[in-house]
Amino acid sequence: MITVTMSKPFLSLFSFSLLLFASACFATRSEFDRLNQCQLDSINALEPDHRVESEAGLTETWNPNHPELRCAGVTLIRRTIDPNGLHLPSFSPSPQMIFIIQGKGVIGLTIPGCPETYEEPRSSQTRQESRQQQRDSHQKIRRFRKGDIIAIPSGIPYWTYNHGDEPLVAVSLLDTSNIANQLDSTPRVFYLGGNPEVEFPESQEEQQERQQQRPGLPVGRRAGKHQQEENEGNSVLSGFSSEFLAQTFNTEEDTAKRLRSPRDKRSQIVRVEGGLRIINPEGQEEDEEREQSHSHREEEEEYESPSREEEQESRRHKHSKEEGEEEDESRSHESRRWWRKESKEEKHGSHEQREDEQEEEKEEIRRSEGGKNGLEETICSVKIRENIAHPARADLYNPRAGRISTANSLTLPILRNLRLSAEYVRLYRNGIYAPHWNINANSLLYVIRGEGRVRIVNSQGNAVFDNKVRKGQLVVVPQNFVVAEQAGEDEGLEYVVFKTNDRAAVNHVQQVFRATPAEVLANAFGLRQRQVTELKLSGNRSPLVHPQSESQSH
Repeated sequence: MITVTMSKPFLSLFSFSLLLFASACFATRSEFDRLNQCQLDSINALEPDHRVESEAGLTETWNPNHPELRCAGVTLIRRTIDPNGLHLPSFSPSPQMIFIIQGKGVIGLTIPGCPETYEEPRSSQTRQESRQQQRDSHQKIRRFRKGDIIAIPSGIPYWTYNHGDEPLVAVSLLDTSNIANQLDSTPRVFYLGGNPEVEFPESQEEQQERQQQRPGLPVGRRAGKHQQEENEGNSVLSGFSSEFLAQTFNTEEDTAKRLRSPRDKRSQIVRVEGGLRIINPEGQEEDEEREQSHSHREEEEEYESPSREEEQESRRHKHSKEEGEEEDESRSHESRRWWRKESKEEKHGSHEQREDEQEEEKEEIRRSEGGKNGLEETICSVKIRENIAHPARADLYNPRAGRISTANSLTLPILRNLRLSAEYVRLYRNGIYAPHWNINANSLLYVIRGEGRVRIVNSQGNAVFDNKVRKGQLVVVPQNFVVAEQAGEDEGLEYVVFKTNDRAAVNHVQQVFRATPAEVLANAFGLRQRQVTELKLSGNRSPLVHPQSESQSH
């Protein structure tokens, strides 16, 4: 018998190696389980699962536990803000991308380390009154309107205000699986004020169940008597005592109590009586209102007869350059003003004019350098929005079928940090977006208006989704699943697609056929030479197709 003896150092090294191997196996298994979420045999069109009614609006959320959303690693929020409604300052560990479906407003981001460059204009008050009441100052306020994509980095507080005459409707994507979120896949929204209701009750219930199942953690330890008395609100400041807040902010006790927002019934969207007074550029509003009204007329005309659509689109693109020149010319006359137009002493636009001119110059430099974003754009002056719904912004266009426009890190550099992009699609009646797939991203299709049919096929050739979709529904398309859309006969189909990659690439079946040798296609599909030629060269070369016009062309 042979006896093998091992020294203690060798045993320790061997045990440590086994531990590393086991950890690697568990990590691999955990990663496999996460990726296994996309083994979907069927996909459903999803609608909001939860509603939170506020004083001046409505918040609707999708359950993040839907298999489709777990596959994509995201969830969505749809907010409706009434006129003069203010969505309270909040932030999330997950990056957000917001698409404005309807209305207009302003948004304010509080970026750490950036100066408060917007200052209240001087008035004719005496020096003594000026000393008693200091002028207000804050960081840059940005306007937005229908069709805008807005990028919100993780952990950055922002607020939204509706200054229009109609409800403001926006859908927001939260990328919970983004690398910037170092917590978990549970969607979280932290409010700095107010007494907001829970927006994702399903996730909160799961957290409470996990806490109760933790051994050695009595329920009473999670919330003692003193803590229950203090936590009278649901904002992050509600967890601090009023005495501590008074000392921290050097303010009165009554002010500190109001910061904690105890028993506030207005929830996360509050009404601003008389309108909001903030400092913001003036000239841009008239330009955007004129452009928005022009776009609104176009939208009403686009769903008429196909011949009318073609005429409208041709005229639209003919004058797109002239419209852009008018916008640039009018933008140069921007000035500061009070939000409610209360005073005529507000012509301080030189700073705003220089700021807009510099931003346009930086945009030109960035594009000429191949999308590089160096010193020409800082975090304090970063561009966070881009309108992708305007007809002149189209990347692909068929006057009979529709148009497509995209926003990615090449056109909006901040998306490089968020690792997100978006696509806007407008299909006219019976218009088809031919079969295609996303090479490097999951995508979420949200229907803005109209109705149509969506078909999604997996790697086994099975149709995991083949149904009609309508306004307000959400459909998840996993990476590389082939998808095609067609608008209905009565009205067109308008939708936005959120993608989990800042440079999401799309491949079209038509492109693949054109790029493949004829002999390969003939042998692959058993086609004759005439059929191969027809397949590669005939018909519309664009992925946007109108069946009537294509049949007439033959």
